[in-house]
Amino acid sequence: DADVARYLKLFTFLPLDEIEQIVREHSSAPEKRIAQKRLAEEMTTLVHGKEATQQAISASATLYGSGVGELDAGTIDALVAQGVAASDVPAAQLDAGLPVIDAAVLTGLAKSKGEARRLVAQGGLYVNNVAVRDANASLSKADLVADRAIVLRSGKKNYRLLRVAQ
Repeated sequence: DADVARYLKLFTFLPLDEIEQIVREHSSAPEKRIAQKRLAEEMTTLVHGKEATQQAISASATLYGSGVGELDAGTIDALVAQGVAASDVPAAQLDAGLPVIDAAVLTGLAKSKGEARRLVAQGGLYVNNVAVRDANASLSKADLVADRAIVLRSGKKNYRLLRVAQ
């Protein structure tokens, strides 16, 4: 926290008056980590470019609480790069309807179908950040994000991707 203003001056091309504004906003609400987030954004843009920065922001938003509506193919790749495990499933299996319980086991979110059913019963299994209420639910191509993957989650931070194999 103490060094973020100095780092913004050293490692970014932001105008000094903008840096001062960021530091003022950060001082008024340090829990929001405004300055640190801006430093990370500026550094990522310098190293990887604006598009990669937006993908990383979308991936992080998915991992840390928001929905999956802004995910695109590049962001899905960024999720994998951030360490989210991915499993592939044939498109025909999604066409036929893949039981969500089977998907949980396939991706490693649950060790068995019984564990997956308990996860659903306890409200701890999510598809595209929406809680699964029915253990008999099936996944289909309609659940794909960016026509490419389905985001599965158990608990708050245990994510998996189910990608459609072409």
